[in-house]
Amino acid sequence: MRSRVRAVILTLVGIPLISPAVLALVGLRRGSSDGLFVLAWAVLPLVAAAGAGYMSPLMAGLAITHFVGVLAGALVLRATRAWSWALVALTIVSALGILVTSQAAGGVLETLTQAINEAAGGADTPEAQQLSQAFASEVQATGYLTWVSVISAVLALLLGRWWQSLLYNPGGLQQEMHALRMPLPLAAAGMLLWVYCLVNEHFVFWGAVAAFPMMVAGICLVHWLVARKGWGRGPLIAMYITLVIAALPLAGFLCGLALIDSWIDIRARSSDNR
Repeated sequence: MRSRVRAVILTLVGIPLISPAVLALVGLRRGSSDGLFVLAWAVLPLVAAAGAGYMSPLMAGLAITHFVGVLAGALVLRATRAWSWALVALTIVSALGILVTSQAAGGVLETLTQAINEAAGGADTPEAQQLSQAFASEVQATGYLTWVSVISAVLALLLGRWWQSLLYNPGGLQQEMHALRMPLPLAAAGMLLWVYCLVNEHFVFWGAVAAFPMMVAGICLVHWLVARKGWGRGPLIAMYITLVIAALPLAGFLCGLALIDSWIDIRARSSDNR
């Protein structure tokens, strides 16, 4: 009981990444009962703040979606011990949560445009106009928010799983990440959705959402290869820098690599050839 109280307090503090990671740790270690208990306490102040007018329904909905997505991923990972299914579950729950929030809040485009204008120093600045063109429709805006929500939720789940690994199974997270491989039907479906969304500018961010589990699998495969070859951290640093400055080409390569791995199982073939 005492550990549940500590988890509730840490979650209520609302520290970005840390609070949802605490929820993930509870879900991974204690299961759905304690996880839902902590989630309820985390959501309660958000609902109260939105009801009292201190927080917009959109912001409250985004925060609630983030917590629910993290817990869903943690519970699926606990039940299946498969990161592939945990990533898919987290992505689907986050996407559904953003869509529901968008409908309940009357759309997200206007709020996102206002935030862009404030950050850029006014709607007439070249930066604001350039960023506004990237979100020309409600579909693009919801896709972008879903993409950001999925990334942050996966980071929180990784942090929670890392804490659990440090406490109960040192080195376990690295082994899980190195072994991550998407089932072929999921990999093929994710690749097809991504390619379809790329040809429609309004669905570009939704394509990134669909391909995100694949990209994570590709990154994990690169980590495994670098560790197996003993190449050090240099190639990994270069990969992450390239993801920042040239995200689309490298994301395509990583997704393609993950698809090939799902088809032929690169790790197993490498072990057979040793």
